[in-house]
Amino acid sequence: MSDEYQEYPSLVATPAPAARRVRSAKAYEACVTFVRNKIGMGLFFTVIVPNILLFLYLICLATPQYISEAHFMVRGEHSASGLPLTMMLQSGAGESVTSDDTFAVQDYLVSRDAMTLLLRNNDLARVFSRKEADFIARFPNWYSRRDLESFYKYYKRHVKAQIDADTSLSVLTVRTFSADDSQRIAKALIAAAEDLINDINRRQRANLVDAAQKEVTATLGEIRDLQTRLAAFRNTSAMIDPEKQSTPLVSSQYALQSLLTATQMRLDQTRQTAPDSPSIAVYQHQIDILRKELETASARLTGDSQSLVPRLTEYDTLTIQRQILQQVLASEVTSLQSAKARADHQMVFLEEVTQPDKPDYPAYPPTIEVMAISILCFYGVYIMGRLLVAGAREHRIT
Repeated sequence: MSDEYQEYPSLVATPAPAARRVRSAKAYEACVTFVRNKIGMGLFFTVIVPNILLFLYLICLATPQYISEAHFMVRGEHSASGLPLTMMLQSGAGESVTSDDTFAVQDYLVSRDAMTLLLRNNDLARVFSRKEADFIARFPNWYSRRDLESFYKYYKRHVKAQIDADTSLSVLTVRTFSADDSQRIAKALIAAAEDLINDINRRQRANLVDAAQKEVTATLGEIRDLQTRLAAFRNTSAMIDPEKQSTPLVSSQYALQSLLTATQMRLDQTRQTAPDSPSIAVYQHQIDILRKELETASARLTGDSQSLVPRLTEYDTLTIQRQILQQVLASEVTSLQSAKARADHQMVFLEEVTQPDKPDYPAYPPTIEVMAISILCFYGVYIMGRLLVAGAREHRIT
């Protein structure tokens, strides 16, 4: 190279890679200088860099997630009538009153039982582990354990059951990576909630009705046993109704006793008026016959175990027992009917106000909201850090 060109270094050709490295170094130095002088290294690395990374993730990597929503209510006939007056006044003033059954259903929808049911019947594990889902949003991801407890925490972040303060309706939201999956899981949860309500009604009805039904069944069994004993008594005694059948015997004994008394009076009168009358022998013979008939009739009514009185006593005992059992049965049947009425009155129902929809647009993640919250949080951390550093410097100077 000639000496005249050596005097002008700027005209000497510089190799292309070296020139690019020089330009890159200058650009880097200019950026560092700008950040250090204009922005500040603390603000840059605390606020700007994390938010840039978060924005790139939300725009480029985050998988869209679809939310299916359903509105329902749990009500029963006792829901309004069983409320205290103060709660009714509060609800009239604008505050919502929700039954305990509503909270029970909401708790069930986000419970392990519901999650296990979905895992078994609706392939919930595949729903949350789709290949197209990004490495942070899907399960399992890089920071979670591969166990059921971690999956349950993940499930509760994607399935929500809450009460709308304005309408007092229960709102179920399901968030997955597919619109079809969100709608399908939401429908399955509503069906599971209906099964839970039906099970609550069955158990409540069983608690109220079964005890009364068992008492009625036991009393009917006692009545059947008593009827068997009555039938055996009638077979052995050859008497259908000893009380009715004893009436002719008693009447016959009274008639014989009256006839004996009258004959005895005629005999005494004849002896006084005509001691030698042949009628005296006739009357005496009639009296003997009447006394024998009375003895026979009395033996049939009273005496040994084959007489009428022991049989009548046994029959009366059985009859009284049957009457008592019939009264007990009537009372228990009334209690059973009352228990059934209470069970019907306390039944609850789940009514779908809106069915699970199929979303046509991914509502998650909300990029603008997330970025706004992230900027505010990181900037708040930056401000707190600066205040702490300033305070430490002032403390060291003093």
